[in-house]
Amino acid sequence: MRMKFLIACLCCLFCNLPISQVVQAVEEIPISIITKDEAIDLALKNQGNVRLLEVKIKALQSQKNYIENERKELENIEQPTLNMLPTSIEFFIEQFPEFDQMAEEEKIAVDQLITTQILINTSLNQLIEGQTLAQNQALQEKIELQREELNKAAITAEIDKNKSQIELERTTEAIKYYISQKYITLLLLEEEIEQLKMELLYIQSDIQDFTVMKEHGLIHYKDFEKKSNEIQMLEQKLSEKERAYQFYMEELKSEIGLPFDQKINLEKIDVAIEKLSISNLESQINRMFSVRAIEEDIRLGQEHYTNTDSDKTHLKDYYYYNWQATQYEKETLLKEIQAKVKKLDLEQDTIFTQMEDLQGSKEALIIDKEDLEIQFNLGFVTRIEIDKINRDIQRAESKINMCKYQYYLLYEKFSRALNGYLM
Repeated sequence: MRMKFLIACLCCLFCNLPISQVVQAVEEIPISIITKDEAIDLALKNQGNVRLLEVKIKALQSQKNYIENERKELENIEQPTLNMLPTSIEFFIEQFPEFDQMAEEEKIAVDQLITTQILINTSLNQLIEGQTLAQNQALQEKIELQREELNKAAITAEIDKNKSQIELERTTEAIKYYISQKYITLLLLEEEIEQLKMELLYIQSDIQDFTVMKEHGLIHYKDFEKKSNEIQMLEQKLSEKERAYQFYMEELKSEIGLPFDQKINLEKIDVAIEKLSISNLESQINRMFSVRAIEEDIRLGQEHYTNTDSDKTHLKDYYYYNWQATQYEKETLLKEIQAKVKKLDLEQDTIFTQMEDLQGSKEALIIDKEDLEIQFNLGFVTRIEIDKINRDIQRAESKINMCKYQYYLLYEKFSRALNGYLM
């Protein structure tokens, strides 16, 4: 009878609600399962910095093409031609078609006229030749100056393009590392939250036993109160971890372009736990993005120094010292990278030492459990002892899993470093 009354009430409730609210109450937002690689792909598509760098590279390539066209046009500039005045007797005689029929006196007069004009033209030609040579020299100097400026602009455009390409690759690897780190941190938080929930279940079970023991006067009230306080502390830790998980999850969804109300589950990671080859990483130090970028600066400094005329002493000195300073910066950078690689190696040793200790503790607990089960079957120990060691084994397994996530974080850092990105 009570069930029928309940159903009737629910029917009335839904009948009085708008249809949209009824649908919202019934339908649930689907939960998507996402892998780490899928999260990375979504993040790369969602990042404006990547698209900005891609456009910048295209713009620099267009600038480089424009400079090349300007250089070709500069080479095709024609030199001014010399328009000399005639100075040959034959040319002037041809201007008098009836010269042969002239009288001797007339021929002498024409010859004198031609001789005078040749002298005038010769003088004028010397002036024209001087002016043309001056124009050619000024033009050559202008062309040479423009050629030098275009050469510098071409080198700068090429270096800028190369550095932008390096920055694009660096940004891509940085995004991969950042998303992987957040993804693994969320998985680690999931493990910590599950363990805290297990600890709460353990204490709640203990409190039930403590309550019975307290009623029979087997334990002091303070021991019971202490156990109750442990629950409050665990609940506080659990609440903090859950808030952290929510915060990181919202950040992850924002960075991969998913709506905040989209529910997602993260697929577990399965990577073999094995020693990472630090020697391989050391051999790749010169391929780090930061090293490649500074090598482009060194190349630019060398090009400026080499292509500057030796008579421009101060400018050439400036380019030389700038070039040398960049080489020293590279040496300092390489030392810093080597120190970071050694730090990675130490982190790896710490994780593996911790992993071995945890595995050893777990194996020892399993052996102890086998002994306890024999004693339990013989009636020498109680079920409480068996439950206690099962808890310790479960805790050891949880710690091993947490240690694995620390290894996964290190693995991601190592993988990105092999590709040129080392934090």
